[in-house]
Amino acid sequence: MKIQLFILLANIRLSFPKLLAVVGSFFLPISGILFLVGFAIFVDTLTGLWKAKKLKIKITSRKLSAIISKLFLYELAVIGFYLIDYFILNDIILKFFSVPLMLTKILSLVLVSIEVMSINENYKAVKGIDIWQAMKSLFARAKEIKNDINGIRSNQDSSTTSI
Repeated sequence: MKIQLFILLANIRLSFPKLLAVVGSFFLPISGILFLVGFAIFVDTLTGLWKAKKLKIKITSRKLSAIISKLFLYELAVIGFYLIDYFILNDIILKFFSVPLMLTKILSLVLVSIEVMSINENYKAVKGIDIWQAMKSLFARAKEIKNDINGIRSNQDSSTTSI
């Protein structure tokens, strides 16, 4: 009995890297999405720590441990939606839209947008500047500059005489 258990454990130990490679290659199409979600959580954590330091809010291990559970749950949700998308819904969705793994991408967009809103709240609390409003004014100013340039071009074109 002990010999059989030893042989079984040895076989599992030898085949584990192969199994890990197969599972890893199956999840390779969403590796970028998983990285993006994890990066958004990381940046949100950094801005949250920055906000806590600037506003002199006490940082506890309980609050920091919530980051691990959030990362685990977000990544697990993306993997779960990928499995549903891959095995069930992808063929149906591809009949109507030309976006593969659309459900997984929508979920990751929602999760990243939640983190971006949290980053914006942290930045606004520390600096008093709303990132969205700053971007809107930047784009409005860029549009004004473009209109000014187009106006200068049209005036320049009309002032030249044709021969």
